[in-house]
Formats: sequence, structure tokens, C-alpha cells
Amino acid sequence: MKQNMYREQTVLKISVYGALIFSVAGILLGLIINSQIVLFDGLYSLISLGLSTLSLFAAKFMRTADWKNYPFGKDKIEPLVVLLKYFVILLLVVASLFSAIVAIFSGGREIAVGIALQYSFVATVLCVGTTIYLKNAANKSDSALIRAEANQWYMDSFVSIGVLAGFLISYIFFHIDSLRWTVPYIDPIMVVIVSIVFIKVPITEMGSSIREVLDMKPKGRVPNQIKAFVKELTIKYDFDEHFVRVSKVGKTLWVEVDFVVKNTDVIETLADQDQIRQEIHTFLDQYSKQKWLTVSFTEDRKWAL
Repeated sequence: MKQNMYREQTVLKISVYGALIFSVAGILLGLIINSQIVLFDGLYSLISLGLSTLSLFAAKFMRTADWKNYPFGKDKIEPLVVLLKYFVILLLVVASLFSAIVAIFSGGREIAVGIALQYSFVATVLCVGTTIYLKNAANKSDSALIRAEANQWYMDSFVSIGVLAGFLISYIFFHIDSLRWTVPYIDPIMVVIVSIVFIKVPITEMGSSIREVLDMKPKGRVPNQIKAFVKELTIKYDFDEHFVRVSKVGKTLWVEVDFVVKNTDVIETLADQDQIRQEIHTFLDQYSKQKWLTVSFTEDRKWAL
């Protein structure tokens, strides 16, 4: 467990340092060559830097146990941080989209195409490399923070690839007299395209985080698989009824099972009850998440509702 947390912090630190380099380079060059898409890339990296730093602090804070003040753990911090991150990204995307549309109707933007093309090539290679590293790290862990970082860099890589393609087109059109007039419009058009594509990612991820904050049933087959197994136990032990509640918050899978038992001969001792708890716990071991399992038994169904 601790090893996973230290690995998470290491990955987040790499993301922070990478975002610092890209933010400084993108903002300075974007202002120098008057390119909104490069400036967008730099501002996105700057926001990523702040949000990555926030993720790093959140990971450190969650690593320290404080059962007195957080009796149910600190799992909700993770979706709250992710929700904040994507909300800020959504604001940047919407603002950039509006600015680009205004630029298009104002005659476009003149940029230094040669310098921009060189920058976009280097940025694309580094962004894609960082994204691959973070995606692999996200696949090896169950950290929503690392997954959010990987998504941020994936989006940044998409921008970089789009910028590279756009500046390559600009460079070609600049040397064709009949198409040179289109060059000032390519930069803001790239911002519009990237912004429209980007909007889906933060909205989708914010929806997932909201589900966790509200303790909603997680998507996928896991809840139904757990309910099916508990139903089998109900039949096996001749219980009258069962109620299953499943939610996922951060890295923890929360499962609450309530059995309504009229025939108490089946569970005469605490050891009998613990045996059933162990069966459920063993079944949950197939899921690569931390578990918070609560199993209760009652004769009156009102205590299970």
C-alpha cells in the first residue's frame, strides 16, 4: 500500500516538472510569435502545473492516516481534486474557444511560422513521450490522480499534434501566393477545433467524480456481480431477504450487505456470521481496489432499509 502511494507521488512529481517546462516555454513563445494556439498550450501547461501540484499535496495528505478526524478515511479527497482540476480545464477551454472565434472574425493572427513549427515539433515529441509514461503508470495503479494526470497530458499531446499539423500547413501555404491569405486564420481555427474536441473530456471526467462524491453506484459490471453473489448466499443459507449497496470512492470499493434472517438457527453464533463475511470478502478479492465491507444480520427488515 505504502509502496503504491510513494510510486504515485513519484509519477506526480514527474508530471509537475514536465508541466513547468512546457508552461514557461509555451507562454513566452506564444507571446513572442503572437500565436494563440501556442499560448493556449502554455496556459494549459501552467494550469496543469498548478493542478498537478495540488494532486501531489492531495496524495501526500491522503497517505497520512487520521482516523480521529476522518473516521471513514480520506477517499473523497481524490474525486474532489479531480473535479476541481477538470472544472478549471473546462473554463480554459471555453475561454480559448471564445477568444479564437473573436480572432477569426477580426481577420485572424499573423505569426512567425518558422519558429512556431520548430517549437511544435519538439513539444509534440516530449508531450507524447510523457503521455505514454503516465498512461503506463495509470494502467499499473488504481489512482484517479494519476489517471487525471495522464488525461491532462493526453489532451496536451493532442494540442501539440494539432499545432504541429497546423503550423506545417501554415508553412506550406505561406510559400504559395494564392493561399498566403489563409495563414492568419489557421492559428485561431486550430484553437477552435482543439477546444471543441477538448470539451468532452473534462465534462465526462467531472461526471465520474460527481458520482463518487455523491456515493452513487459505480458504472460497469461490478455492482451486478456483487449482487448476484449475495443472492446466491441468500439462497444457500435460506435467508429471507438481502439488500446490497455498492459505491466506489477514490481507490476504495464500498460494499454494504444487509441480510434479513427469520430462521436464526442458520447463524447461531458470531462465528457463523463471520464465516459469511469471509465468503463475501474472498469474493471481493478479485477486484483490485481497497475494500470497505459491512455485513449485518437482522430479523426486522426495517433495519436493512
